[in-house]
Amino acid sequence: MIALVRRFSPYLARVRSRMLLSTGLVLASPLIGGVLLWLLKLLIDRVLVGGRFDLVPALLAGYVLAVAVKFSVDYIDRRLAAAIAERITCDVRTDLFRHLLSISPGSLGGRSVGDQLAHFSGDVERVESLIYSGPLGVLSDLGGALVFTVFLFVLSWKLTLLAFGVVPPLVVAIRRQSPRVKQAARVARRQAARWLALAEETLGAAPLVHAFGTQTYETARFARRCETARRAELRTVSRQAWLSLLIETAATIGGLAVLAVGAYEIRSGAMTLGAVVTFLGSVRSLYDPIRGLGQASSRFQRAAAGGDRVANLLDTPSGVEERPSARPLVGVAGAIEWRGVSFAYPRGGKALDDVSLRIEPGETVAVVGPSGSGKSTLVRLLLRLYDPSGGAVLVDGTDVRDVTLASLRRAIAVVLQDPFVFRGTIADNIRYGRPDAPEPAVAAAARAAHAHRFTQALGRGYGAPVGPRGERLSGGQRQRLALARALLREAPILVLDEATASVDSETEELIRDAVERLAGKRTILVIGHRLSTVRRADRVVVIENGHIVEAGRTDTLLRAGTRCHDLFAAQIAVGGGSA
Repeated sequence: MIALVRRFSPYLARVRSRMLLSTGLVLASPLIGGVLLWLLKLLIDRVLVGGRFDLVPALLAGYVLAVAVKFSVDYIDRRLAAAIAERITCDVRTDLFRHLLSISPGSLGGRSVGDQLAHFSGDVERVESLIYSGPLGVLSDLGGALVFTVFLFVLSWKLTLLAFGVVPPLVVAIRRQSPRVKQAARVARRQAARWLALAEETLGAAPLVHAFGTQTYETARFARRCETARRAELRTVSRQAWLSLLIETAATIGGLAVLAVGAYEIRSGAMTLGAVVTFLGSVRSLYDPIRGLGQASSRFQRAAAGGDRVANLLDTPSGVEERPSARPLVGVAGAIEWRGVSFAYPRGGKALDDVSLRIEPGETVAVVGPSGSGKSTLVRLLLRLYDPSGGAVLVDGTDVRDVTLASLRRAIAVVLQDPFVFRGTIADNIRYGRPDAPEPAVAAAARAAHAHRFTQALGRGYGAPVGPRGERLSGGQRQRLALARALLREAPILVLDEATASVDSETEELIRDAVERLAGKRTILVIGHRLSTVRRADRVVVIENGHIVEAGRTDTLLRAGTRCHDLFAAQIAVGGGSA
């Protein structure tokens, strides 16, 4: 746990001054509480017992003033503590988000999006509790325990020793229960992440669920996950409740013992009524911080379980690291080469095996092949989302591992089969890869991608909102928006990875027309399976089972007897139409 605190302690730097002020307020609160108890003693002994009613105005004024000061201190402390906690939580959450976006795909070993989202909520809040609100609570409890312990000894050392007789059993109980609480908390968080992951997956596939009528099945599956998580959480609460019960029982026994001995002390004249009443109030004020200290261990164990998950995620290295000696890629002409490249995905077979392919600047090359043959893997290696296990990927003769990631990706514009459209406006999405682009450039890119007309029909033009994941647009409109985004980057290399696979023939023709206008001006790599797309390429490369089996001019490879012809036989049979 100490290692975890050290791991996250840098997040306290931004709030150090406010944290010191909060600490001072926390320590001041029990001192003011002691003053209130002492005023209560004087009121009982001097006024109610001693008959000095002339002291009532002064004592009441002092009491009201002390109460006002305590309320003010507590209010400021709560506001300040909340601001500090939210600042820490925000910083940890932002760093976690930045890290998840920076590491390459596959680095997380197959963790679902739902599991990652679980880190952003409860786990991040537990990190804050581990390094700030938890220690601050312990400091507050220690300060209160120290103040009221001294106060109790001043009132009666005999009763103080009696009151402290319950502490050793509490320490033993806490030490035995804390590890069990931590283990139960870890299991509960894991189960909570599982139902969150299932919810994220199923809600994302809502159209499929409706189409197959599996709402009852999916609801039952989700209910089972929730039930498992509920039982795990109840086990955690049960262990915490058992520990709290032990603490409360000990506090009650101690209070009864003090009350009995205190009554005897009053009868013998060793203590006044005011001293005994004040002592009982002080014991109550003492047991509250002791109770907090007793429960602190279980709270820290739960916080450590969440903090450990966040730390593991933050410490997960990226599968693709930028070399210290990497230099920017400048003056890109657009030559691409895969030289003897081999690659296998984690827990999968070889996707590419000794593949060599070169694309010249300004050339348009179509890569075709059956599903799972390794076509898209070429793109992922070019973008350096993964590194090859053998061979090298080069741009303009330079190994992409020797250039900075930012400069490499600036040189490449990509249009994917799934056109990611973010919540925001049309203009926001087109500018996504170039946020400083002026309005005329945005409009020009939209026109080039044949997106301008439907944009104007939306009423608010480029300021029209698209909704979450572009739900207000059709599939073809989203794809043309994605193409406009790629064109706006003005990158020397354009990659279309199955960009027309899921669109209608009209949209395909519009996209193909936009791409043809760039022929010869940019290096274009087309991953596809539609004959109409392949026919416009300068060369066609056929890849199968991770190997290049054919490569050559389009008209040559589309003749009968080639593997390329076999792939497009059905489309050729109907006159070259789209399948």
